[in-house]
Amino acid sequence: MIKGIKRLCSSIIAATMVLSIVPKAYSYEPSFWAEDAVNNATRLSIISEEYSTKSFQEYISRSDFVNVAVNLYATLTSENVSTGPKQPFSDTNDVFANMAYYTGLVSGDGEGHFLPQGTLTRQELCKIITSLLDSAGVLSPYFPSEHVFDNIKDADEIAYWAKNHVAFMIDNLLMSGDGDTGLFRPNDNVTREEAAIIAYRCYASYGKNLDGQIKTTLRETKDSNNTSIYTLVKTIILPSGATVALRYADNPSAATEVTPWVGGSQTAPSGTPFQIPDSNGHYRLKTYTETLASGEAAEKEARIFPDGVKYTSKEEADAHMSEVSVNVWQINEVGDKYASTLTFKINTVLKDDVIAIFDEIFNSDDKPPIKDATAYGWRSSMASGLYSDHNYGTVIDLNYNENYTVYASGTTIGTFYDPDNSIYSFPPDGTVVQTFAKYGWLWGGNAWINGTVDYMHFTYLGK
Repeated sequence: MIKGIKRLCSSIIAATMVLSIVPKAYSYEPSFWAEDAVNNATRLSIISEEYSTKSFQEYISRSDFVNVAVNLYATLTSENVSTGPKQPFSDTNDVFANMAYYTGLVSGDGEGHFLPQGTLTRQELCKIITSLLDSAGVLSPYFPSEHVFDNIKDADEIAYWAKNHVAFMIDNLLMSGDGDTGLFRPNDNVTREEAAIIAYRCYASYGKNLDGQIKTTLRETKDSNNTSIYTLVKTIILPSGATVALRYADNPSAATEVTPWVGGSQTAPSGTPFQIPDSNGHYRLKTYTETLASGEAAEKEARIFPDGVKYTSKEEADAHMSEVSVNVWQINEVGDKYASTLTFKINTVLKDDVIAIFDEIFNSDDKPPIKDATAYGWRSSMASGLYSDHNYGTVIDLNYNENYTVYASGTTIGTFYDPDNSIYSFPPDGTVVQTFAKYGWLWGGNAWINGTVDYMHFTYLGK
């Protein structure tokens, strides 16, 4: 499970003060106590103005809520979000349900059904929200406080699978029990105004204070198979009048046009196009945002999951893995390099790519030492309900102690990152990072724009 209050109540108040509340002319009106949150959620483009074409007091459908969830995710991360290569559900072709599936926010009922017209209980909402914040990368490890349910009279009615999710929402002041009755009402359905309020509270606690109007458009492009890829594009109109991609809100001078993904004329054994180096022979260290917006992420997903469905059990994942032994340089007790091998399991689609990557690193002039590697390993789902990409064999962690992970909250895994002084740390322009980039892999040192860095992490899918 995950935690990380960045600002709590004071942040919600501060964000409300920063955001100028402009009354909207709604087809239906929210309750008076929901007006400020609804106005701000609309201004932030978390909900659209079309949201008001239905009563705010009616129960929200799963289809309408997933639209809110995807927009919240995109606004929190400043990332464009795209549909995946396959339709994961048999009962809807809604693009937002598709985006939510490939972003890891929803999984359906396990039999290919999304149930778009179904309603959503308060405890189900808690699970989706914690999954969303986990996917957005804004949290660090969380353990429920000791007395989180002391004042919740109906705590026994909370399903076992929802306990940690509900605890997180209560601990972080995103939801609470009824002050008069002390009831959380876990099985009550969520109304449209409740969904808008909770989505806005999430942004107020975990998002950025932005000065400008956020806009959303849905862009259609084609992948190499001529399949339509729909991308939710977030832009912001700055006080100067300039419109830039949301990720450039704090630094508009750095804005560049997003160009379609173009790989080299040659491909790796997996079929992944080699990236084209620049005039200095360096490969671009792309962000996950860029691969989503260009369609590269969708094409990679299609290679790993050709039927559009991710593995849900160890037995299923094991069947898609291959063991590889790769050549590496290591250092002995007196400081001399010597040839060795490391053995681990990787997704079979990427097996030959990985062998080639390590061979290039091994045969390079500088011979960077690699002392440990962790790739495939089946792990139980996190409390958010999501699986690590290690479960899919599409991630490799190298020299973890000297290439640590730093979450946005400040929590760390590993000890340090110091490429100037440690031969085990990987510089951005060094052989290890650059070789993975050539083969289309992303590096956790710069892959995400949400504040988390993971220098040990090399990821094919970008997560």
